Amino acid sequence: MIRRINIKEADKISMYPGYSGKYPPGEVDITHNEENGESIFENITIRPGIKMIIANRVCRKNLQMDFEIYNAPVSFCYGLSQHIRYTVNNGFGRKKVMERLPGESVLSYLPKTMGAARITPDRKIEGVSIHFNVHTFNELFGEIPGCLKDLFTGYGDSGNKRFYYQSRFNSETFFVLKQVLECPYKGETRRLFYEAKSLELVALKLAELGQKKHMESSELSCKDLARAREAYNILLTNLDHPPSLIDLSRLVGTNRNKLNHGFKKVYGDTAFNVLRHARMSRAWSLLEKTDMSLAEVAFSVGYNNQANFTTAFRRQFGKTPKTVRRSIAFDPFPPKI
Repeated sequence: MIRRINIKEADKISMYPGYSGKYPPGEVDITHNEENGESIFENITIRPGIKMIIANRVCRKNLQMDFEIYNAPVSFCYGLSQHIRYTVNNGFGRKKVMERLPGESVLSYLPKTMGAARITPDRKIEGVSIHFNVHTFNELFGEIPGCLKDLFTGYGDSGNKRFYYQSRFNSETFFVLKQVLECPYKGETRRLFYEAKSLELVALKLAELGQKKHMESSELSCKDLARAREAYNILLTNLDHPPSLIDLSRLVGTNRNKLNHGFKKVYGDTAFNVLRHARMSRAWSLLEKTDMSLAEVAFSVGYNNQANFTTAFRRQFGKTPKTVRRSIAFDPFPPKI
């Protein structure tokens, strides 16, 4: 499969739904060349300069997707179920390998970039991405975080500037994404709903970046930040029996205060809270995608006591695991054993 992304000048932009004449031309053009003719991604034009891509379908096999980005949009990408491994070539001979786990989002601007993504689905591919023409993005959001301001300075003369920010998304973002995936509307009402939710998701991400900017600063080295990321991956792979903060610090070669500070710097919260959010996100996924009992779900995310798990889950999502399980329509095509 090949995904091509480009910003094209639109001759008849007024033909697009919702056009008011406010935004400058610049169509976000995203195409998918699917080998077997089976559509995995829904490509939605929100308005001129804004495109939404939705993936919400059962897929039992791993996918390989090559991507080519020319004139890049500002992209907000959210994965709810899939584990993605990227190999990226920015056009100057430098290759980089990155991974994105379920429950993580990426804000990026990557002009003249090529690469490949290997997607490992968890019974179902669930994801949302929103892509903005830079001009349109700048029109919509006046207060831009410092890390993005360079994108709007001399745009057109500095097309090789790049930005990539990856983080866990919070429960508020999770619920907005679920609303997008479960949209009950059709026609123009559906488009307006998607537009509102797109702006809400961007506002939540910009608020996160604003908080990050105002956090207490310290002289953390690149190695300290790398240790925080390493510790984060250790926690994700040991949700059922995570190491203590002291043991985790020793595993990555730092002390617990510096590690916690690194977590706040990279993920916006303490190691304990990041672990709790990851556990609850995993628990929701298990409730939704498996027929495990509530006790089994609790144990798989590190709770030996189901009552304590229920309390933590309700505190995170505002509803009990039993309520979530009852409200979920299970996949009518169970995985092959």
